[in-house]
Amino acid sequence: MKEKTILNVKDLSAAYEDAEVLSSVNLSLKKGEMLCIVGESGSGKSTLLRTVCGDAQIKVKNGCVIYGDRDITKLKSCERQKVLGTKIGYIQQNPWGAFNPLRPYSIQFRETLKSHKKKYDAEKIAELFSILGLKDPESILKSRPYEMSGGMNQRIAIAASFILGPELLLCDEITSALDVTTASAVTDELLKLKKETEVTIVMVTHNIGIAANIADRIAIMYKGQIVECGERDKIINAPEHEYTKRLLADVPQLEY
Repeated sequence: MKEKTILNVKDLSAAYEDAEVLSSVNLSLKKGEMLCIVGESGSGKSTLLRTVCGDAQIKVKNGCVIYGDRDITKLKSCERQKVLGTKIGYIQQNPWGAFNPLRPYSIQFRETLKSHKKKYDAEKIAELFSILGLKDPESILKSRPYEMSGGMNQRIAIAASFILGPELLLCDEITSALDVTTASAVTDELLKLKKETEVTIVMVTHNIGIAANIADRIAIMYKGQIVECGERDKIINAPEHEYTKRLLADVPQLEY
């Protein structure tokens, strides 16, 4: 059976005011896969995710983003809101930025579910917490974000995205603010959730070593363009673009 294409980016160009940051980007994503977009800071990889999410600061100059059978760049804000969260989840780089630091997680989880007309399910939340290595969910939900470490907040942010049951999850540099050990644990737990829920994931990272460990496919981004994309083993073992070769040369040794 042919794999279903869940997201299709076609000839996408976008800008912040007059500064073009994406240029003729083409990218497709199959249902159930893990795609890592790798590039240095400023390459446009995070902007690509924010364009998919409809960031008002980004102007689409050309091309489209097809999710399912709709061009989501053309949706009105109310229509886009119905898609984001319930169909497309987004986890941002700053693990504290997903929450109000002073309010208990339980209230924020309830408000998130209510805004998408979903019921609060304590059992489902406890199950997600367990997969993510979060023990004692009742105690955690009573806590506030400022009381937790970056790694804990990132895990809880992942859980908050998953409770809405998204089909597609966009992860924007979710390990960059974490130490190496915590980052490895978070990516391992994300892979467990992917296996349990069959969610499709796009992860943006500057670390090609992380991509080598978790990706099904890797896309290399440079100066606002996708310069190389393919199966993980092909990109890691037989890169074609000079920029990809340079990224790999900066990593002492890849083990995956």
